Amino acid sequence: MTTPQTIDLAPDQAAALLRGQVAQAAKMLQTGCLDAALDRYTCALGLGLQLGPAPTQEVLIAVVDTARSLTHKQDVHSLSALGPALVALVDQVRDASVLPATAVMEAWAIVATDVATLIGQLGVALELAPERRGDLIDNLRIRATLLDNATDGRFALSTWIDDLGSDEQIAGRP
Repeated sequence: MTTPQTIDLAPDQAAALLRGQVAQAAKMLQTGCLDAALDRYTCALGLGLQLGPAPTQEVLIAVVDTARSLTHKQDVHSLSALGPALVALVDQVRDASVLPATAVMEAWAIVATDVATLIGQLGVALELAPERRGDLIDNLRIRATLLDNATDGRFALSTWIDDLGSDEQIAGRP
């Protein structure tokens, strides 16, 4: 993770930077540059958390889409790294006191942490032998449903986990 830097941008420039970071992160993951991709995703989320709810949501949607792709590719190492990197970033934003001091942004920081935690836990679950995953996948399904309820289904997390659960190999069910 990169060290936080102060930048002075107009809102449209910040939005362009955020989208550029997300696009670069996706491209770097495709080429196998996990560390660089994580840096870009964390930069984008950090910027999104400072800018407001809409940019934060935009980054989280991109992160969830990436996590879905990593799951389908069975890239559990990247999935396991992505979640904790984003949780650490949210903590870093809070510690640096750059999260806007509003109830709305605190809620978005909590959502970002919970989504990232779910992604990381899914990576861990998929690293287990298939016969040992079932209960953890079930717990993730419950957590995903709670997050979907709290976010009006913005990220369709329970659908994602349900789709995994229907795959016997992933769910670890006979």
